[in-house]
Amino acid sequence: MSAESDAANGWNAGDHSRPILAAIGVGYLVSRDRRIVEINETLCRILGFERDELINLEMPWPFTPPEGEEISYAIAQRMTAEALTAGFSDPVELPLMRKDGSRFMGEVVVSPACDDGGEILGWVSTIRDVSKRRDYEIELERLATHDPLTGLANRRLFDERLDQEMADAIRHGRSLAVAILDLDRFKEVNDQFGHPAGDRALSDTAKRLQRVLRRGDLLARVGGEEFAWILPEVHSHGAWAAVERARHAIGDQPYEGIGQLTTSIGVALRGDLSDAAELYEHADESLYRAKREGRDRSIMWRRV
Repeated sequence: MSAESDAANGWNAGDHSRPILAAIGVGYLVSRDRRIVEINETLCRILGFERDELINLEMPWPFTPPEGEEISYAIAQRMTAEALTAGFSDPVELPLMRKDGSRFMGEVVVSPACDDGGEILGWVSTIRDVSKRRDYEIELERLATHDPLTGLANRRLFDERLDQEMADAIRHGRSLAVAILDLDRFKEVNDQFGHPAGDRALSDTAKRLQRVLRRGDLLARVGGEEFAWILPEVHSHGAWAAVERARHAIGDQPYEGIGQLTTSIGVALRGDLSDAAELYEHADESLYRAKREGRDRSIMWRRV
């Protein structure tokens, strides 16, 4: 195809930048002296702006949130010769804003555009909307530490938090309690009403227990129908009152489609213990004692 026919079809053989920019699948802009001099349609779609609304605008650009001066600074900081040696060409995730005011997490890469002699003529910024990826990563993190049925912490998170609370209690001379709750005869619920009804009862139990938590407590589902509860900075009377509230929260109101359920609870106070696993074991021992002594009761272990 000749240069004449190229021109006739609107293709400038000497400047391919516009069709190349249009074909790029990520948001792309070129800036000079912190002023936008070129932008592609992909970025316009991501941001919700028309091209003419962005061309020739100086920083701070309208897609940086108004309260986020540090975001403009983070981008501008990468538009310096020093950035090349400081590693600022690496991707950075920043909160950005669409024209309608909605926010999204953007992955921004800023690179220099140089002439044949190496002189920086301007800066090329690529922007991707990585909100879905970030949401997916956050959900994966949540699933790694939380029970999918009840939304409570799982055993992994519980153990990590208990180790941390034990270390803090020892360091600062604070009290600490652990309670373990087990729904009584729950196998009969699954056998009589089916596992879907049992799952609903477990979710309801989690909600009932969450309503009696104190600020700073952690409640976890650590087994099929077993829940564990960390109560920092609580003495014997406070721990006893808390677990009794929990027992009544479960036993006082019938469960929809099932009827009355009860729970047995074992609770242990740290006293002079220094091992988190040992504290948990004493709460577990108290739980099984409550089961042996007739269920629907709380039993406390403590070392004075």
